[in-house]
Amino acid sequence: MRLAYVFSALAAVVIAAAAVICLSPWQAAQAGTTFLALAKLLGLALSGIAGIAVGLGQPAGEAQRRPWLVLGTGMLLMTGGQSVLAFHQIFLGIRAPFPSIGDPLFVLATLFVIAALAEFSVLASRSGLPLGTPFWFWSPAMNVGILLLIGIYPMLGPIIAADSPPMELALNIYYPVASFVTLAPLAVMQRIAYKFRGGRLLYVWLPLTVGFTCGLASDVMFAYFSTLSLTGLDAALDFFYLAGYWLIPTGILFQRDIQRH
Repeated sequence: MRLAYVFSALAAVVIAAAAVICLSPWQAAQAGTTFLALAKLLGLALSGIAGIAVGLGQPAGEAQRRPWLVLGTGMLLMTGGQSVLAFHQIFLGIRAPFPSIGDPLFVLATLFVIAALAEFSVLASRSGLPLGTPFWFWSPAMNVGILLLIGIYPMLGPIIAADSPPMELALNIYYPVASFVTLAPLAVMQRIAYKFRGGRLLYVWLPLTVGFTCGLASDVMFAYFSTLSLTGLDAALDFFYLAGYWLIPTGILFQRDIQRH
């Protein structure tokens, strides 16, 4: 049986378990906190390992080898940042400080992820496949940019207006904007996958798109929660982060199975 299908079933079980925990008093208990922290860490680590494996599985000189390696590296950097948060939650029994020593890794990780996804879309535009005019091809990315311009003030206005320390303010602006930028090349690849929906590309890019969209929702919520000192909705934050971290490796593993078969 192909690994991606087995992993998809496992991801569904983990996400369902997370939903049960986040909707119950267990979320605030140490056992629930430990499960969610370890599950997020494991999902990110699997994303990084799978991305590196897919990249190394490409023949030397293959154009897609580099972006898969870059994506895997970005996810491993994110794993490093998440390990800082997990250490505080599991071993110290407290919320990690913000900003923390994990944030430089998160910031660097998003740059790697954006670079990899942008290169995938550029390579697709040069593939010679019948993908329409350049305007049609890039229109999903432009639509994401328009949504960002429309939503940037409602999204960031209260955060900027709050009296936050400079570094906290900078990160609370950076994370949501970086997540939006991540969605631009993903929207392009998702359009391509739907255009060839009789093939297996959809199995790769749909989980990746939904996973990173969950990351966007989480980053926006986190920016609001940390700025306004809200803690009552931590369960939603935990769930969206965890769901995204398990959907991303699902898409990468489908790419691995495509390469091997």
